[in-house]
Amino acid sequence: MLDHQLAATIIFLIAGCGMVFNWFITIFIRRLKSLQNPFGRLTGSQAIGEAVHQTIFALYFSPMVFFDIPWMKENSKHAGTVLLICYDICIYSHFFISLNRMCAIFVPLKYNEIFSHQNTTIIIFFTWTVSIISGLYYYVYNDCNFYYIDDFHHFTFTVNDTCTFIAWYCDFIKYITFVITIVVIDLTTVLKVHLLNLSAFIFALELVTYFLLKPMFQAYLMKFCMTTVAWNLVHSTDGFITIFFNKEFRTVIPCLKTSDSIAPSGNRDQKDTGITPTTEQPPYNSGKPESENSR
Repeated sequence: MLDHQLAATIIFLIAGCGMVFNWFITIFIRRLKSLQNPFGRLTGSQAIGEAVHQTIFALYFSPMVFFDIPWMKENSKHAGTVLLICYDICIYSHFFISLNRMCAIFVPLKYNEIFSHQNTTIIIFFTWTVSIISGLYYYVYNDCNFYYIDDFHHFTFTVNDTCTFIAWYCDFIKYITFVITIVVIDLTTVLKVHLLNLSAFIFALELVTYFLLKPMFQAYLMKFCMTTVAWNLVHSTDGFITIFFNKEFRTVIPCLKTSDSIAPSGNRDQKDTGITPTTEQPPYNSGKPESENSR
């Protein structure tokens, strides 16, 4: 098998799993009554962004590389723009999900007011609007293309001063700032309920490998793994983590159904995730995300 076919196969397997995981979350999260709350809505919104991201890699990138299709490579900048917009959606969604979890733990009596249905709708609308508008401005209006090149099968920015500024300050610095903020918020929550948000650390590791470690290596395999493979593993793993830590999803997977998984949620989920709020919960605490370990 040629190098480009092997690379395409690897990405298809990783992105294919991520595509299935995240579309599964997007479709079935609406069926789970225990996730019909702000936490579930934010998680579903993020899953859509990740599903689109992984679908592009599985159904556009992989065939393009495997069959060496020229016209797809010539138009890869459009796919690159959508990928970056989806990445923004995922980062912003992670941030608000972390805030949601923190509010549920530290200010449970105010949770329903802060994350009301209207406020959650505004947050989701804000996340998507800012991601799309900023993406179109940076990568289309400024003609800063994020396109595919063959050297080690990855996407890269057009080489000019404008794109260098956008790639470093509007992408890397912005992303790493958000990820650090998410980690701080989650560590604060960890100290309270002893939970760990694996996703934030995975995102941080991917940013470091993509922007900082990649230039240190010359080998094709290392560069490929630190860019395209790492980027796909982040989103594929993210979907897996969401399903794995939210036991409610097992109720819609026949082969995984158990008496425990179909038992009434609520206190069961809080016990499973290790959540022990120190503040007495109000009678209407159904708005609190029950599977706070998921993200």
